[in-house]
Amino acid sequence: MKLRILHFNDVHSRFEELARVASAVEDLRDENTVVLDAGDNADFARVETEGTCGVISSAILNEMGVDAKGFGNNEGFAGRENSRTIVGSSWCPVVTCNVYDLQSDRKLGFLDDAVILERSGVRILVVGVTAGGWLNVFYELFGMYVKDPEEEIRRVLADYEGFDYDLLVVLSHLGLEKDKEIASHFRGVNVIVGGHSHSLLKKPFVENNVIICQAGQFGEYLGELVVDFDVEKRKAVHFDGRLIPAKDYSPHPKIVKLIERHSKLADRNLSRKLYSISVSLDHSLTEENAIGNLLADALKDLLKTEIGIINSGVFNGGIGKGAVTRKLLHQLCPSPLNPTYMEVKGVDLQAALEKSLRKGFQVSDGRGPGSRTRYLGNIQVSRNVQVKVNSGVKKSITVEGQALEPEKWYSVGTSDFLQRGTGYSELANNRHERYRVEFLRDVLQTYLRKKSFLNKAFQKRFIAE
Repeated sequence: MKLRILHFNDVHSRFEELARVASAVEDLRDENTVVLDAGDNADFARVETEGTCGVISSAILNEMGVDAKGFGNNEGFAGRENSRTIVGSSWCPVVTCNVYDLQSDRKLGFLDDAVILERSGVRILVVGVTAGGWLNVFYELFGMYVKDPEEEIRRVLADYEGFDYDLLVVLSHLGLEKDKEIASHFRGVNVIVGGHSHSLLKKPFVENNVIICQAGQFGEYLGELVVDFDVEKRKAVHFDGRLIPAKDYSPHPKIVKLIERHSKLADRNLSRKLYSISVSLDHSLTEENAIGNLLADALKDLLKTEIGIINSGVFNGGIGKGAVTRKLLHQLCPSPLNPTYMEVKGVDLQAALEKSLRKGFQVSDGRGPGSRTRYLGNIQVSRNVQVKVNSGVKKSITVEGQALEPEKWYSVGTSDFLQRGTGYSELANNRHERYRVEFLRDVLQTYLRKKSFLNKAFQKRFIAE
């Protein structure tokens, strides 16, 4: 019997590409096919995902007939209630065995450890795991915690010890290097269908007799793994695999209609007027701008720090006077980045601000963990900071009128993007970091309605001499 496993991972709400993947699945599926999604299908940087609490992702996978899916960190970072909504609206099992309630230390009840799928008498045990480690600082904001995947896989396999199954598949959102470790540490695993590292494996490979496959990112490919299974001997005797470009298929018409329907629903949900603002706030990647100034001031105030900074690349543009809606805020600031407290030495702040003045550097690649915008942008500072420049070169920096001290540790309100040192590597030299649960667009929603912050956003911080 030829068992066909069709798989994809890290779609990140690229639903138009997923519509093409759906056509490929329909074309290839037969009675011996299993369809698996290895997590991060839903990404709340997309308006339709935000506006439907992730239900659009579930609806598309339901229509595709996915047999099991994993719980990626992007589903987790949407919060417990959104996670529960995504799982509750899924027709297939969501298998992830290592996500726990932080307070009770009990596994989250709405996630399954595993599922047994049967095709032509062959029983496939699918065990799901997701990435934790340093990501737990964000899970903990929602009262969740991801335990060590190897310990949890052992627990699940012990629970299934008396069950009759023929193939063991680990549906992993751990990343390729961790998948290799899982393959090396576990006897009896036959296949690992991976995600999280966005690895483009043109062909599956074998590690310690375990077949490992992963299909890149963003729905650009559908992975196909065909396993020749000897039914009489109850073992796999051969395998082959490939990646199928989604662009070779037309979008599935039913998925296209689902996207349109949920887009209208999201638009209704997010377009209600919150309030109005009386001024327009400009945006620039290379010059000081009002929207960046306002967010820098807001982060300083929210986190009670000495300084606020933000890179202007987190914005897709400015905001005009008039009605403010959640949809507008989402379009303005789509990245799921968290307000972050950190402490940084003056010498590193100075180096980052000097780098921020370089025109070519400002329009460099701004992609990185959490970022959903294209450019890095310059650094905007809170109004108590003044940077005097001469022909684009830093001349002096003051905080509350006092010269920046190179060896002093300053408390800084920013985003987790800058705290990690993405782009501005000097800022990674920080300590005592801590995060808040809301996203940057939620901070904007709070502070755009404060007239004092609107007015002071136009106060110049970079002074040409």
